[in-house]
Amino acid sequence: MKTIKLTKEITVSGEPVIELTLREPTYDEMASCGIPFTITEEGEIKVDLKSTLRYLPILAGIPPSSAKQIAPKDVMTVSMSIVSFFTVSAA
Repeated sequence: MKTIKLTKEITVSGEPVIELTLREPTYDEMASCGIPFTITEEGEIKVDLKSTLRYLPILAGIPPSSAKQIAPKDVMTVSMSIVSFFTVSAA
């Protein structure tokens, strides 16, 4: 699980929310939403925003109407966290 502090509060079921907790995707969710990135010829990771936007409400356990309130900067932060479920750290 990963917790992300939002820069702008959203409303979920009538309640204010400033943090999202993402869980790992399941096999069925991966089959439905796809891999949220591609690797370029140069070996760089390119985020597939359409895929991460499909994952976002599912992994955060929020309705799509709440996900649509998330600020663009926070969408990118959440997207990178989603991508990290699929990548290996070189630590």
